Amino acid sequence: MTLTQLSYVVAVDKHKNFGVAAQHCKVTQPTLSMQIQKLEDELGVILFDRTEQPIKTTKVGEALLKQAKVILREAQKFDEMVLEEKDESRGEIRIGVIPTLAPYLMPLFLKDFTKNNENIKVIVEELQTQQIIQKLDDAELDLGLLVTPIDHAGLQADPIFYEPFMAYVSDKSPLAKLSKVDQKDLNSGDLWLLNDGHCFREQSLLICKNRKKNSDQNKSLMFESGSLETIKKMIDQDYGFTLLPYLATLDLKNSKRLKEFSHPVPTREVSVIYSKYFRKNKIKDNLIESIRRHLPEGLDIVANKKIQVVDLPIGQLS
Repeated sequence: MTLTQLSYVVAVDKHKNFGVAAQHCKVTQPTLSMQIQKLEDELGVILFDRTEQPIKTTKVGEALLKQAKVILREAQKFDEMVLEEKDESRGEIRIGVIPTLAPYLMPLFLKDFTKNNENIKVIVEELQTQQIIQKLDDAELDLGLLVTPIDHAGLQADPIFYEPFMAYVSDKSPLAKLSKVDQKDLNSGDLWLLNDGHCFREQSLLICKNRKKNSDQNKSLMFESGSLETIKKMIDQDYGFTLLPYLATLDLKNSKRLKEFSHPVPTREVSVIYSKYFRKNKIKDNLIESIRRHLPEGLDIVANKKIQVVDLPIGQLS
């Protein structure tokens, strides 16, 4: 049994195709197939049902696959421990960032972070929360920047800062007359939302939970988007309101449509998450320090009595 064979097994399980897995591993398909067959012969089990299309991992294969991932992570951990002992901040770091953070947070610090870590190749992917978690599990990402808490075995979180929610309202909305918004003022029927899969959507719904319902349930337009920017423009042209994270409002400071919440302000906890096998601690600490150094005023790095940290309804991920 070799690490190479195990990496081939993980690739086939992921792509459900020997040819695609071989391309991913940068080897020929016959080479990959031969090594997996050799491993199956050695173990005396069949890992993949080749009669199925796409290829299906067998029951025993699924059990062994989990251990294969652990072994590969531990091997990676061994190399990272050597680099850490040498105090070498080099190589590459792969970071996943949720869409409601990426366009607003990354431009604040990323240029400075890469400048101060010239030996590191930084790869950033914009992904939804569950995609980040899956890629961390599969060792395809090193770090995730997202909203916590997340209860997921094998992952750890370091909170970086606390970001308030703000309301962005149409001039036709009753909220437009208020200087500050209270959660009891929210009418969930007038709320414009991101589409399914975004943790920000779930938190917005939680903030509006048990609030008064819109009496007009026959609105002629029902619209959900994957972009906060699109939703803002729809509100500019129509009615209702949406909730925005503070960083998404920095270019709207003088807008009469933007409303702060009264205390305690609903707030989301933004963290870096990583596998318990992660060993590039110096790079992670440098990342956190760089982010905090470039945060604008209005964001706290520790929770306090003026804020209400909003739970994450999808936090129970296993």
